Amino acid sequence: MIDVANRQRRVAVSAAQVRAVVAAAFEQERAGEPDVSVALVDDATIAAMNERWLGHEGPTDSLAFALDGDPGPDGLRGEVVASAETALREARARGLDPRGELLLYVAHGVLHLLGWDDHTPRARAAMNARARRAVRAGLRRARRR
Repeated sequence: MIDVANRQRRVAVSAAQVRAVVAAAFEQERAGEPDVSVALVDDATIAAMNERWLGHEGPTDSLAFALDGDPGPDGLRGEVVASAETALREARARGLDPRGELLLYVAHGVLHLLGWDDHTPRARAAMNARARRAVRAGLRRARRR
């Protein structure tokens, strides 16, 4: 199950597109069936969560929270929170599509749930490549439906 709560109005993205990207990331990683909740929020919401749960000040692109310890046979239960305002700001600064940027944040969060980290430049590059691949696959999947 992939639940999507779109609590923002800045970036046009459908719940079907978000679900397709999450499903593509799980499929790509051979992680079973996803059991994930995704919340698309504004900067104020993600900044409050970032400070409360991680002790970091200000907004960030995405947060991922594993709700269970080890993934079970039905996938990993977790939550991804992504900031549409950050996606819009970053996309404008780099001449990118805001929807694609937001979906990239979702894929990035899912990969964190699945055990990927981005603490070194090499790990970050590998994780970003996997996230971009999941977004492309997810958008293809969403268009077919």
